[in-house]
Amino acid sequence: MSFLFPNILWGLAATSLPLIIHLISLRQTKTVDFSSIRHIQALENETIRKLKIRQWLLIALRMGIITALVLMISGPILTNDSPWIPSEKESTAIIIIDNSASMSVTRDRHSYLDKVKIDLPNIIAGFNGLVKLQVYQTTPVKQIYNGVIEEGMTINPTIWNIPQAFGRDKLWFIADSVLKSITNPAVNKECYILSDFPTPPPSNFSTEFTDWQFYLLGQEPLVDNVSISNISAISQIKLPNHLLKLNTKIDNMGPIERRNVPVELYLNKERVGQIVSHFQPQRSKEFLFQVYPGKSGVIRGKLIIPRDDYSLDDIQTFELTIPEQITCKVIANSQDETFLLKTVLESISGKDRFLDVELKVMNRIERIYLDETDILILQDPKYLSPSVIESIKRFLGGGGSILWFSGENYAGLTQITKSNLKLPKFIENVQVAGESYFSVDVTDRDNPILQELNLRDVSAALPQVYQYNRIENRVGHKSILSLNNNDPFFIEIPHTGSQIYFFASPLDLRWNDFSMKGILIPLIHRLLILSASNEINTAIVEVGQEKYIKIKKDLINAQWSLLTPSGNKVLLVPDYNREALIIDRIQELGSYEVFAGDESYTAFSSKLSPFEKPSLRAQADEVIPIIGENRAVWINPDKNINEMIINQRQGRALWRTFLIIAIAFMLLESYLSRMRPEAIKLKS
Repeated sequence: MSFLFPNILWGLAATSLPLIIHLISLRQTKTVDFSSIRHIQALENETIRKLKIRQWLLIALRMGIITALVLMISGPILTNDSPWIPSEKESTAIIIIDNSASMSVTRDRHSYLDKVKIDLPNIIAGFNGLVKLQVYQTTPVKQIYNGVIEEGMTINPTIWNIPQAFGRDKLWFIADSVLKSITNPAVNKECYILSDFPTPPPSNFSTEFTDWQFYLLGQEPLVDNVSISNISAISQIKLPNHLLKLNTKIDNMGPIERRNVPVELYLNKERVGQIVSHFQPQRSKEFLFQVYPGKSGVIRGKLIIPRDDYSLDDIQTFELTIPEQITCKVIANSQDETFLLKTVLESISGKDRFLDVELKVMNRIERIYLDETDILILQDPKYLSPSVIESIKRFLGGGGSILWFSGENYAGLTQITKSNLKLPKFIENVQVAGESYFSVDVTDRDNPILQELNLRDVSAALPQVYQYNRIENRVGHKSILSLNNNDPFFIEIPHTGSQIYFFASPLDLRWNDFSMKGILIPLIHRLLILSASNEINTAIVEVGQEKYIKIKKDLINAQWSLLTPSGNKVLLVPDYNREALIIDRIQELGSYEVFAGDESYTAFSSKLSPFEKPSLRAQADEVIPIIGENRAVWINPDKNINEMIINQRQGRALWRTFLIIAIAFMLLESYLSRMRPEAIKLKS
């Protein structure tokens, strides 16, 4: 305990006054003997004993009254381990304001961020003396104030215009960077963090900032929040008049049950489905919507649930690409090899000219043009030049896909070629003798390629194989069809945004009877649809992340622009080397539209970071022990901020306590002074 006015403690000497007065009042008395006073003397002795006890009690109470009053006037304070140094000392204060998506949670018609803005003037008004103040927002990281605050000076924080952002914050990383940048050797160092605290600080945080005092202003707990966690297309094969299946996941993140919650699905601004359901606390449900897109191109959709305390996850927009025409390039070693593929592709294309097919005969592929190509079909290529390999890599990186039929030339491809394209390792060529053959089995029955083939017996429709290339899969390769000896026959090789579909045997009757089976045409059809459903442009991107848009070469010099969800139009400059648009740090939540000149080119949506779920918050008992019990104060929203901060800086004032003690002593003294001597009972 310490005192604001320690000189007043000299007044404690006055506590002896009641005792001194009592001693002075004592007088010397003469003893006079009477003849018969035995009974009177016995009564006198008992009464005197009672009076002496009362007198000493009154003296003690009067001394206590004086002591309590002197201590009250001297300003007693219960100090902490890191008290605020008097105001004449220079101080440094850092305020970090979390303006990430989760701070938009609304309680009592005010968001968390609104309440933080209300608290700011109270914090600044409580500064003592000369304070060097820096204020930062977290999303994106930005210093919004840097100056000196003197005692009595007022600042209106509303002029700082702290926006509500939609991205993820990196609270403790920002705090670490900001505090380490402070080189001012101020005696007092305070850091105020106003956040809902998505995560506890890292374990080494306590060792870095031992000379700082932290004030952590938490937020109210979330009450009502039903959120859209996911929406995705189950149907990988997307056609205008083909049934489209969409899977949705809805979470009740709050502690209360929600009943009769409507879940609505919109496609191109038209409501196409609705489900009403109940949601138990902390539980999830999945729903399946089945719709017909009705047209090709970019389909823009939206899933909506009723608004609650956290409205940002009550709407999720999305886009789907329904191919209109597929551009297919076929390269083979001879005309005979192209004939069979041409027949298959013409059968798939039909009268509607669904496919735009280009056939090439190349013994050695020295150069290739893939800018306007959706799918590349390679029939056992003999040689790929380094420039072709780079072109294919760019093609794959831009979302293009490849159907690769390997044959006798596969063994001769260089290891560099196979490594660059993630192709499987060649082991040996395997042939059967006589009329024997290898049968083909389904390895992955849940693969979207094999779904909805409308074949009664898929196994009977699979080919007989007489010769194949035995291969060794790389990590990440997916086996879809395999031979009855468990060797892979048809595999999927994932690439960034695309894939290579690899066959261990070519379309050649000497190798297999694939061309004679009914599964060939529907299988190739689905491979083409899957390959052409290039959704790299329409794929949902997380707020704060980069968005990649592949653009057609003939449009590279167009005037590109971006229409944001808020209606702002932003000019874009293409990356000419990558033939793409690179949109840096998506900041808004919702649906974006990309224009080439005045024509709409594509669209995409953004979504919240999973770290911005307001139910996943760190509590005081997770944060305080890491920073240090003596260096961190957790201030709940229902507490008086100024009082909490002053108590931490200067200690808790005890003058009220001593005033109450003085009043209690006064009342007791008044009671005893009026009490008759005979009312005082003595214990025997």
